Amino acid sequence: MGERMKPLKIEAAIDTPEIFFDSESKIFSISGISHPENAKEFYIRVLNWLDEFYEEIKDKEATKIIVDLNFKYINSSSYKYLREIMRKISNFRNNGVSVEVIWNYHEDDEDLLNEGTVLFELPEVRLPYRCIPYS
Repeated sequence: MGERMKPLKIEAAIDTPEIFFDSESKIFSISGISHPENAKEFYIRVLNWLDEFYEEIKDKEATKIIVDLNFKYINSSSYKYLREIMRKISNFRNNGVSVEVIWNYHEDDEDLLNEGTVLFELPEVRLPYRCIPYS
C-alpha cells in the first residue's frame, strides 16, 4: 500500500493554535488561539493535508473521523478558513465518511458558542456536532 500518511502536527504559537490531524486515529484537533498574521498561509497547510487525506481514504471501507475543536479565541480571518476546512470535511461525507464534530468552549463564552453553532449549521457544512462547555 506504500507510505502511510503522516499526521499533520503544528505546534501552538503565540497567535496560532496547535493542530494535530492524525490519519491513524482519525482524530483531527485544533486548539488554542487563532489570530495569525496570515491566516491563509497558516491554514493552507491544513487544507492541503485534507486533500491528501481524502485521496488516501476515498476508495477504502467506511471511515469515521472526529473533529475536536477547542478555540480560546478565533479571529474573523481564521474563521473564514475554518469554514473552508469544515466545508472540505463535509464533502468527505458524500463519500461515506462519517464525521462527528466536538466544539469545546468556555462556559462563559457565549460568542464562541454561537460561532460554533453558526458554523455547523451553514448549508455548505451541515455537520453533526456537539458543543461541550468547560469551566
